[in-house]
Amino acid sequence: MKRLAFLLPLLALAAGAVWLAARGGGARRAPVERLVADMVPIPGRDYRMGKYEVTQAQWEAVMGENPSNFKGADHPVECVSWDDCQAFLEKLNSHPAARASGLVFRLPTEEEWETACRAGSTNAYCRLADGSEITEATLGRVAWFYENLSTRPRWLARFLAFAERLVDRVREVDWSETLSHKPVGRKEPNAWGLHDMHGNVWEWTETADVEDRVLSGGSWLSSAWLFESSIRVGLSPSGRGNDLGFRLCATQRPAAEETHAESAENAEPKPHAEPAEGAE
Repeated sequence: MKRLAFLLPLLALAAGAVWLAARGGGARRAPVERLVADMVPIPGRDYRMGKYEVTQAQWEAVMGENPSNFKGADHPVECVSWDDCQAFLEKLNSHPAARASGLVFRLPTEEEWETACRAGSTNAYCRLADGSEITEATLGRVAWFYENLSTRPRWLARFLAFAERLVDRVREVDWSETLSHKPVGRKEPNAWGLHDMHGNVWEWTETADVEDRVLSGGSWLSSAWLFESSIRVGLSPSGRGNDLGFRLCATQRPAAEETHAESAENAEPKPHAEPAEGAE
């Protein structure tokens, strides 16, 4: 009985490991593979969007470091500029898991982002799988934002959101409340299975606005009115903040590129032929 009692904790640990693996715990061991697998086809379009915002674990797996101010492996990566995202994409596209997928990863354009966010909605916010459309009153079902994270009054939230649009240095304000983004995927997805398209962190897009790059989606620091699918803000491509992250977009790699890549991988240098003995 003593030996059995000694084994029970070990058996419990083994069972726990199996349970975690069944729930997707294996994704923690392969964050890049999880990132590639979670690309959702957009109906009627030729691109895919990431099911979630890129997480800190996924960024670190590709880049070897985590720049985020508020740490959390399953939280969205933040404090990344548009330029930083380009460096990430370059490394990701050379990763074996990405090459094996046949996809080329990039940032979405502003139009691609808005289409994916709406998921067929005709109003300001996204549509859900049951066919209903989110309104400002029901935004909390799909989004983390200032007003469902803060205990401050709504008028102050609106004032700070307005200041956020006008003053880039608003992030240096002492918020006094310990607020931050949340782990990805904790709110309901839209009708196409995409989580956190509204809120959590602003998401960089590929679209240029004069010298700036466009961000969409609003963040945990934003008030609800900034979350409309068509709302856009511009920021320098070198800008960073603890409410700025991104989501992947992907298109199929052209067949010619796939063939070239396979040929390059399979090509083996031919051994140098030695001259026959006695040959001049």
